[in-house]
Amino acid sequence: MRRSFSIGNPIFQPRQTFELKPTVLLLGSAILLTIYRYYGRRPFFRGLLGEHLLHIPFGSLIPFFAWYLVASVPLLLIPMILIRWLFRERLSMYGMQLGDIRWGLRFVAIAYILMLPVLLIVAQLPSFQHKYPLFQRYYDMSQLPSETRYLLLVAYELAYGFYFISWEFFFRGFMLYGLEPYFGNYTVFIQTIPFAIMHYGKPFPEAMGAVFTGVLLGFVGLRTRSFWYAFLIHWLVALTMDLIALG
Repeated sequence: MRRSFSIGNPIFQPRQTFELKPTVLLLGSAILLTIYRYYGRRPFFRGLLGEHLLHIPFGSLIPFFAWYLVASVPLLLIPMILIRWLFRERLSMYGMQLGDIRWGLRFVAIAYILMLPVLLIVAQLPSFQHKYPLFQRYYDMSQLPSETRYLLLVAYELAYGFYFISWEFFFRGFMLYGLEPYFGNYTVFIQTIPFAIMHYGKPFPEAMGAVFTGVLLGFVGLRTRSFWYAFLIHWLVALTMDLIALG
């Protein structure tokens, strides 16, 4: 007996016209991530400043600070401008609020406790020791006085944290909440795709883990209506990785 089937959901009715907001969100995300990838990361600033870094105190650290701060333009500032001036919407609608504080903080605490043993294990892998902390490959702080070393480390981790605010707002704010009215819960998977791709070049366990992390943090965002808890757990994990590697 021959069986027939149809491709796609017969209930779904494709839109015949392009709406401004989802078009800007999808196409704009591709453009902004491409700009960030080429002109908002450490290799660009290292190449731009070149030999000048050799004559500046702590010069090899400058590309990292430039990376973390300038990344906020395509990942945070421009999305915020689009939300306020093009979409005419409030930033709180895109997760720029505390949302469900109790649930969010409980998630951060439980997730961090569960992740800690994993971090202690993976931090011993050669691929992670070679990669983290990022600045350690370009600047040896072991010869500096303890006070100077600690101040530099704190400044670096704070800049790193600011970078994660931009990063998480883009994926778990701008993309997640902006596309939710059009794709519902599937938005979690949509924002996970570029999130995972942006981890290419990292150690394989981290790159593969980014797929599941993107999904988890996406659902956390939908549950709490805030991107801050995704930022907090992301930064805590990265900070812990650095401290373990330095230890």
